[in-house]
Amino acid sequence: MAHSKEAAKEQNRDVRAVMARHSLDFGQVSVTVTHGVVYLYGRVRTLRGYESQYREIREAFLKALRAKSGIREVVEQWQVIE
Repeated sequence: MAHSKEAAKEQNRDVRAVMARHSLDFGQVSVTVTHGVVYLYGRVRTLRGYESQYREIREAFLKALRAKSGIREVVEQWQVIE
């Protein structure tokens, strides 16, 4: 049990690190990682100047997340704010 909690904490840190490298405002997004599934809840927006690139940024973000070791799936349950 402790091992899975530690793995979830590490995966959560990995998700946050990936978030920091993409031009989206994740300030209102909560992250939960359970058994390798990343759940993203809340509200997200593109940073000023990147509004027209939301789709590309989102796809790059999701691809980077899925490339992380131990992450099996990403569930987006967020609202996009314009």
